[in-house]
Amino acid sequence: MNLQILLQTLLVLHLSGLVMMAGTTVVDYSVFKTFWKQIDQGNSNPAGLMESTSNSSRLIGIGAALLVLTGIGMMAITHGVFGEQLWFRIKFGLVIILILNGILTGRRQGTKLRNAVANSGAILIAEAFVLRERLNRFFLLQLCLFLLIVFLSVFKFN
Repeated sequence: MNLQILLQTLLVLHLSGLVMMAGTTVVDYSVFKTFWKQIDQGNSNPAGLMESTSNSSRLIGIGAALLVLTGIGMMAITHGVFGEQLWFRIKFGLVIILILNGILTGRRQGTKLRNAVANSGAILIAEAFVLRERLNRFFLLQLCLFLLIVFLSVFKFN
């Protein structure tokens, strides 16, 4: 197989992993906002919405694995040519922050919110107000990181 075709295939898979991660994050954020809208309107049982995001961490994990593995493959094919460039180093750092933020903050806060929803009632409102702010910041940070990663990938400054 021609190395150029392999490189392009890896790039397509790399971008697919990024799109899978970003798209799932946007959907989760949308569900999160809808959940809080229902809570604010007095809906006492919006637990079904939280169920819809239960498999999203698996999709994000698959996207992250695809992103990392194809990135390693592209670096191997190009003999690390991009690794020396400033835009790539910044992008790489942002990807690490993105993944760590998702694992350390997003997953933890999401689990706490799901547990609060499972316990339900007036306790939900009291416990979840703090979680609401934390998760809102989490989603906004993740979406900004995705935007910065795409920006760096497109403009490739040195």
